[in-house]
Amino acid sequence: MSVTAKQASNSNNTKSFLTALVANGGLLIIEIGAFVVLKNRLGRIYSPRTYLPPPDKRAKELPGSWWRWLPALLVESPRDIIHKNGLDAYMVLRFLKMLIWIFLVFTISTFLVIIPVDIVGIPVSSGTDRIDRVTWTNIPSDKSYKNRFWAHILMIYFLTFFVLFMIRREMLHFLDMRQKFLISKSHSRLAQARTVLITNVPDELANEHDLRLFASFVPGGYRSHACNKLEAAEAKVLKHATDAWRIKERAHRKLQKKKKQDEEQGDSPLELPAAPPRELLDELVPEKVRPTHRTGFLGLFGKKVETIPWCTDEISKLNREISDARQNIVKGKFLGSVFIRCNLQLGAHVLAQCVSYHKPLAMTDKWMETSPKDIVWENLDDGALEMTGRYITSWIATFGLIVAWAFPVAFIGTLSNVDTLCQKAHWLNWVCTAPNPIPGIIQGILPPVLLAILFALLPLILRGLAWYECIPRYSLISISVYRRFFLFLLVHGFLIVTLSSSFTELVQNIIDQPTQTVQKIAQVLPGASVFFLTYMVTQGLAGAGAALAQLFPIILHFIRKWFLGRTPRQAYGVTFLMPSADFGLVLPRLSLLATIGFAYSVLNPVINLFALLSYLMFYLAFKFLLTQVYDQKDESETGGLYFPMAVSNLFVGLYIAQICLACLFFLKASVSPASSVAEGVLMLVLVALTVLAQFLLGRSFGPITNFLPMSLATKKMAKRYEKHQQKHGGAVTPDQELDLGLFNRNALRSEKVKEEGERLATPKSAREKLQEQQQEARVQAEQEAAAQAAAAMFQEAEQKEEKNTQQKAAEQAVMADLQKGDAPELYRKSSAASKASKASKKSKASSKKSSSGRPTIDPPAPAGVDLSDEDVSSEEEEEQDDHAFDHPSTYVKQPWIWMPQDRLGLSKLLVDDLHAVGVDASDLGAVMDEKGIVEVTRNPPDENWDGGHDL
Repeated sequence: MSVTAKQASNSNNTKSFLTALVANGGLLIIEIGAFVVLKNRLGRIYSPRTYLPPPDKRAKELPGSWWRWLPALLVESPRDIIHKNGLDAYMVLRFLKMLIWIFLVFTISTFLVIIPVDIVGIPVSSGTDRIDRVTWTNIPSDKSYKNRFWAHILMIYFLTFFVLFMIRREMLHFLDMRQKFLISKSHSRLAQARTVLITNVPDELANEHDLRLFASFVPGGYRSHACNKLEAAEAKVLKHATDAWRIKERAHRKLQKKKKQDEEQGDSPLELPAAPPRELLDELVPEKVRPTHRTGFLGLFGKKVETIPWCTDEISKLNREISDARQNIVKGKFLGSVFIRCNLQLGAHVLAQCVSYHKPLAMTDKWMETSPKDIVWENLDDGALEMTGRYITSWIATFGLIVAWAFPVAFIGTLSNVDTLCQKAHWLNWVCTAPNPIPGIIQGILPPVLLAILFALLPLILRGLAWYECIPRYSLISISVYRRFFLFLLVHGFLIVTLSSSFTELVQNIIDQPTQTVQKIAQVLPGASVFFLTYMVTQGLAGAGAALAQLFPIILHFIRKWFLGRTPRQAYGVTFLMPSADFGLVLPRLSLLATIGFAYSVLNPVINLFALLSYLMFYLAFKFLLTQVYDQKDESETGGLYFPMAVSNLFVGLYIAQICLACLFFLKASVSPASSVAEGVLMLVLVALTVLAQFLLGRSFGPITNFLPMSLATKKMAKRYEKHQQKHGGAVTPDQELDLGLFNRNALRSEKVKEEGERLATPKSAREKLQEQQQEARVQAEQEAAAQAAAAMFQEAEQKEEKNTQQKAAEQAVMADLQKGDAPELYRKSSAASKASKASKKSKASSKKSSSGRPTIDPPAPAGVDLSDEDVSSEEEEEQDDHAFDHPSTYVKQPWIWMPQDRLGLSKLLVDDLHAVGVDASDLGAVMDEKGIVEVTRNPPDENWDGGHDL
């Protein structure tokens, strides 16, 4: 992407554009053809969502016809994606759909107005390319043509207001969908919906009692690397034993043939041992071929040891040490972060918006919707000053990286022109005079390979900078990467290309003539339009086709299957785990195309057509991927927060187009001063209006985008009052109103009792004590009466819920029976009993992707999905998430050593050896065939199993 303006101008002709169009069009046809041919043959790549997830999460299988899949995909409701892949995925499709409508209007309007203005009545000058005739540069600077530029002003005003209308319309839709998503019962019942993470908490609040008082106003193991190493070593031993036995069988068959036995008798196969002794293992896998490694840095240095006994001793020792440490946990140093779980979801949103402390930098950062799996525990123990310093340092490093990135890109660019360099730098003559194919490799193959490697490393670097910033959630780290990546693409993918022929020349121009930088943009922007038109064709057509065809994922899948599927966990990942999209890297690329399209929408209207085609292809590709292929993790869900950032990026393209048009008009003042100045002023007025519109949109949607409003709570309370009146046939009493209201009476009563106990501990007169006891008795009597009424009210609701649970379990059992014919073995073990047991025992919703783990907000919904938005009691929530926000080191157990069952039964022997020294191990659900290939039929045995697949 980081090419120079000189290269851009060299491609500014009709021939290069048509060549790129034909080449990329042909590539698009090939990619779609490959997709049509392979999609019915490689279901694991093109339609894993049709059979891998639990039944209520599966997608409908598309028709196998070569063309019927397209209308079936287009008519499928995008809202079903919310249930399968969350609101983030749905809003990505909505963003693409919005851009389709925008560029459809852009294309029609500019083709009807701008292209005739740029062509009709203007003589064709010699040397003018045909593609340049539809651009701004085709209009002569003569005074006789000056009135034509008014059409461009009217059109940019119309297009800007239309974009602003679409942005407001889509933000209203996003806001409605996000609020429904957050208050849906399947989401609001989770611990993360009512928990606030607060960092930089002062030491004076570093205890549970003070934190309870602080929030009283609010309504309502480990994974050791030795385990992975041991699994790989055990699988390697079993593979070597299997290969050795196969060689032994082959030798036995040859020996049988030499004995010239009777033909009717046949060969007697080598019998498998019923209970293999350890001697058999030692015979097949002698000590000299067993896995070894070095204990030093990266396994390259240090003492060489045998892997299996070393890892076994290491894991056993760690298990004992961790068990002892957990039994003797003492209060350590307060790390400055707390999790506060509120009684109601709305209470958490109220707490998150309050100014919490009376001193600067304390308790200013609050984080909502924090999933336990989304927490970056390493980033919770830094002070306010350190976090501020890390934030500043991280962004300084990001801007420095943007500046420094041009130098390696420029060096790689020079490699593609080694012939010219040899003439100027004689010490490089050896490259030009080297025998073939060395010069061709250096000029033709090496530059794109190095550039691909360089840009593959970029997301990793940006993610490291976001991590260094001390962001406490992985999902928010992805959002930070989004901001940095878009800024990077904007500079290197657009501005550097447009501004100068080299980065050093750009810096020198800014230093020498800083006031003329914007003018330079305006002068070179029209000239680089064909280059960006070609770039739009390449990224939009061929790029979208590549996403649909998934040729690279196919190659990667088989590489992983052949070379990385050696252990059961690796085979499990290859067989059952579905890929996911990183929206922090996907959306910046889509936003950059929109920025380029907006910038050239009036200067070169043809780009609007190809932007429209590009987004149509991207919409088709991502709708297919998000419905048939991808599986987005629950813990990475942000509730659609990528969408407001993607929308705000659209303003960048509007500003670039408006400011450059203003500069172009002012530059024409020497030819027609009056009209050009007036046109330039009108463009500056439009810039001001756009800034005002963005400010008003941010002010209007900002607060209610991140937090739930009080109006949703009042609507929910009205429903509660109505239900109470229907059940009891009377009005709500004041005491019952408290229990139905925003405050949880039981929780406040317990806190009240604590405070009263502390107050009564101080010496008082007998009369005062008697008065307080009498008052407490009256309050307790009133509270017990209210509690009985509330218990009677909710008992009926619980009975109804239990009845619905049984009915749902029966329906799911029927579905399982219907699916026995084509469902994989992984799901045939499912039964109504297991599903009912799962519902009655309230398995941990925050640690699994079950039917309640993903909010569903709009019908029609699959059977068994609850769309109600009633609150769940805090007691039920506590039962579901006992360790939801405990540090993993306090409860996570050692992952079991998972090894495959082999033909000889040696895995049983190895499992027993590990159990003898206190290391958990199992060979359940994994098999190694006679060729040493590992296959799995379920998830790892140390994870919950109820007949479904926990993805």
